[in-house]
Amino acid sequence: MNKGRLEAFTDAVIAIAATIMVLELRPPEGVSLRALSTDWPILLAYIFSFTLIYVVWYSHHNIFNKAKIISTRTFLLNGLWLFALTLVPFSTAWVGQHVADTLPEVVYLVVLLLWSGTFQLMDISIMKDNPNIVRDVSNQLGVRLLLYGGYVFGIILAFIWPIGSLLTVGAISAMLSIDLLRVAPTSSKQ
Repeated sequence: MNKGRLEAFTDAVIAIAATIMVLELRPPEGVSLRALSTDWPILLAYIFSFTLIYVVWYSHHNIFNKAKIISTRTFLLNGLWLFALTLVPFSTAWVGQHVADTLPEVVYLVVLLLWSGTFQLMDISIMKDNPNIVRDVSNQLGVRLLLYGGYVFGIILAFIWPIGSLLTVGAISAMLSIDLLRVAPTSSKQ
């Protein structure tokens, strides 16, 4: 598989998913901060999901930039990852509209867990096909435990305090962003 074509297709799907999410945002009925604040769950869900998409897009770019070989297995895993990504706008909109309900929160977190899991499998596939690639700091066990453990914690929390699940995603988004800023090279040569 031509790596450039796969990256271009992936970039397009990511851009479309992010665009679909922003199209779900509606302006408030009024022109006051109070009117704006009534839609805080939708805005918060959008901010958290967009942050995750952006951080993961960077990680995708980084690992593909290092890879010389893209196997059929990696190609298929990338497709599964993109499929899971395309569910993010749906689950984001649903959780934003029903922030106090368990099922939308659980679906949102399951989608994020599926999306992260398929990325992990794709990352492992690339590393297997390209053994000379040095593992990123963001791909170390501690970060993965935080990510997957956080999502599982959020799923459990949805049954007790649904909004806590969304806040858990916010915390994960913030920690991944901080980790990215900490480890990202300052050069623009990537």
